[in-house]
Amino acid sequence: MLETIVMTCAIAAGEQTSWPISITTAGQDVSWQSPSTVRTDATTYDTAFELTSVSVLVSYFGFEFGPIDVTDQIPDLTFSGSEEGPCPVDFGTIPVVEPPPPDPITIGFDLATSIDSNGVLYFDMTNITLGTASTEVPIFGEVTVQLEELYADGELSITPIGSFCLADLNSDGVVGTDDLLAIIAAWGDLDSPLDINGDGIVGSSDLLLILADWGPCN
Repeated sequence: MLETIVMTCAIAAGEQTSWPISITTAGQDVSWQSPSTVRTDATTYDTAFELTSVSVLVSYFGFEFGPIDVTDQIPDLTFSGSEEGPCPVDFGTIPVVEPPPPDPITIGFDLATSIDSNGVLYFDMTNITLGTASTEVPIFGEVTVQLEELYADGELSITPIGSFCLADLNSDGVVGTDDLLAIIAAWGDLDSPLDINGDGIVGSSDLLLILADWGPCN
């Protein structure tokens, strides 16, 4: 039981939450917010957005074709960032252009991710440009087509790391029984991550810090 609690404390400091995102746009901006929240007291937040599939509807001389799967034509499918906490956190904007200049643009957009003070994630895709591409079209063969709509599926993940509440060993936002039991399980350990006061050993000083900070982290 106590070994399980210690293991949980080690894992919880870097717990990851992920959400699926589906995008459909003909050039309009896309906005999304997470259906659940992440804790707001982390010292660092790592985020990543991975495109798992991308398809496009194209037109050629007034005829529409598709959707056509172009996932393998986009080399960079994962976009990541890291920012210091606590919340709110702004990861900034990542411009995406395929293919890179000076070639004529096929797909372009800006990705912006942020977390508000309540732990809600926001994902925005703006400045969307649907350009042209060369592709195989039935009857016509290899032609240059105009992209009309973009369909994409992806996954957005966030990993809160660390906590400004040092006595909250399992990073659940509360100093409580689990943290107390973790200290007892690690009692006497040297150079332990559960050594709250950093004196090199888990002992009475760490226990007193648990009791002093008992309750929700502020």
